[in-house]
Amino acid sequence: MRYQVFGLIASLFLLLSGVAESQQAISFSNELLQGLQSYELQLEEFESEFGPLSENLLEPLGSIAALLETQGDYEGLMEIQNRQLALMRINLGLEHPDLVPLVRLMIENQKRLGNWEAITDQLELIRSLQLAIYGSHSDEFFAAIEGQAFWYLTLLNIDVRSRPGRNFIRARDLYKELEDLAEDRYGEDSPELFPWYYKRANNLAQLVALLNSDDRLTGSVLDEVVRADGVMKLEQFTPPYLTSAWGVTNRLPLVAKDRLIGEAYLRDGLRRINKIRDIAEETGDKEALAMANLYHGDFRILMNQGGSRSYRRAYEQFLEIGVDTERIEALLNQPIAIPLPTFFDRFADLEAYQVANTSNGTTVEDLLYVGDFTAWDEDAKSIAKPQSKDPLLHVELPYYQADLKFRLSTRGKTSSIDVLHSEPDERGVERRAYRALRDIFFRPSIVEGKVTRIRDLQIRYYYFERNN
Repeated sequence: MRYQVFGLIASLFLLLSGVAESQQAISFSNELLQGLQSYELQLEEFESEFGPLSENLLEPLGSIAALLETQGDYEGLMEIQNRQLALMRINLGLEHPDLVPLVRLMIENQKRLGNWEAITDQLELIRSLQLAIYGSHSDEFFAAIEGQAFWYLTLLNIDVRSRPGRNFIRARDLYKELEDLAEDRYGEDSPELFPWYYKRANNLAQLVALLNSDDRLTGSVLDEVVRADGVMKLEQFTPPYLTSAWGVTNRLPLVAKDRLIGEAYLRDGLRRINKIRDIAEETGDKEALAMANLYHGDFRILMNQGGSRSYRRAYEQFLEIGVDTERIEALLNQPIAIPLPTFFDRFADLEAYQVANTSNGTTVEDLLYVGDFTAWDEDAKSIAKPQSKDPLLHVELPYYQADLKFRLSTRGKTSSIDVLHSEPDERGVERRAYRALRDIFFRPSIVEGKVTRIRDLQIRYYYFERNN
């Protein structure tokens, strides 16, 4: 009986607490409504006094926008922001610096609404503003173009209605534009070109990976590549050629075993790594040269050609510049998924990246944890998700995950894959993670400058799966 009374009292307490919380929420909602009505009245008074296009309207509009965001009325907020933008352009000018922060707020709101096409337009507006305000050689303009490129890559897995191949080609063209702008800005023999050459090389590696992914994206990307570039870089050809009655020569596409569709694009990427090596050598930057040789080996691995010679050279150069042997071995003994998202021209920076990438793992059975891998898309499950330093462009997605055990060859290929754990614990998640790991490339373990087979590795794999 005593427990029943206690239970009744507890239930009554919870009921009263719920009522109190509900009353508090209603009170808070009423305060917001009253504040909104007050600012709307002020807006009407300002419109009557100063006219509908006056700069004085911006203050009450900003207050209304803040309240609408608090209420979660994002459609209403979008209308207010559009009006703010129009008034600012009328009163401040079409190319005023204060327009940029507002457009960024508009992008944040469009993300909530899932208006991806509107974000594309707003990023184009930011680009034109940064060009007009700061010029074509400014960091602001470069960041605006890079933001556009990243967004087009993001559209591949969040906007199923768009043409993913076309979005990728748009991103590719923007990275090429950045490379050209960087050469014009810095000259063709400046270390400032390192990040821009590598961004271009990495994007070309993404292209080849997409062309060889055997998923939905492959056909779309292939169509757009042929439309943009023709077929010359897609296939290897061998004579004799076929000649039609009209004198048109048709080549027979023959892709050799272990060769990749579009391998010529990887060679283009490797040429950019070679440019980095040449600049580092010409400027006497031995550390950057050693790092470039490390990346040169990575691209050789991506081409299924092995990178042992480049890795050996990098190892020797690290020793020459005085990097401690224990640090070199600690870094290079541990494999890492490639291509890396960033070019690090300093050993310590790559060290820090690798430590950060392996800090979240919980190793089991004395396995060597080699880091996290977040897949780009369910149809690009073996390609790392593109990264951006701008949090504005990040779209939160629900990810599945799996921990996998595997072995690695001297050519960076996985084998003996075993799924240790998955969330959710479903067969489909395990199967997708298993298949993905078979096609992910790794920088192999390098011991005393020599590539070495290694077993008992662990990786945590993440991927996003659409519901449509």
